[in-house]
Amino acid sequence: MENYVAQQLSALGASALLGAAAGLVYDLLRALRLRRRGNQLLTHLADAVYVLLILWGLFHLALTMGAGELRLYMMIGTLLGAVLYFWLPSRILRPLWDFWLSAASAFFRLLWRPVDFLLRFSKKVRLSLKKHFSFSRKYSKIKMYLWKFAQIFHQRRIKGGMRRGKNQKKTEKQQ
Repeated sequence: MENYVAQQLSALGASALLGAAAGLVYDLLRALRLRRRGNQLLTHLADAVYVLLILWGLFHLALTMGAGELRLYMMIGTLLGAVLYFWLPSRILRPLWDFWLSAASAFFRLLWRPVDFLLRFSKKVRLSLKKHFSFSRKYSKIKMYLWKFAQIFHQRRIKGGMRRGKNQKKTEKQQ
């Protein structure tokens, strides 16, 4: 089991890049969280996404560079990369992330307008249909009774009158 210094230095550099990428992802998620400060669900969701991304990155780093082992110098390199990112480019890039987040939210609001229009229109159509068909079962029963009444009325009319009873019909036949 040999230790190669070049391999360890490349693993240290890769872990420092992972730390800088972790700082970048944290800045992006921080801009999102600061835009919606009161939303606790968004905060917890952003934190969970961040932790899962970092764990995946560390796992991938351990498998590829560390031959399946997460070594102590890799962890220190990751921490060093994150500190260097927050110390140097984070202050410069933070207003840029805020601008791009504002631009993206405006773009998605613009894309959401037709969907919102269709949702509101479908709600109005649904309420209108509900208003017209809320009594459809009773309406159909009334129409069925009227239809049966019309058939009975028509049959009695054809047979010779509506007000004549059974006794009157027998006397007509006898005469």
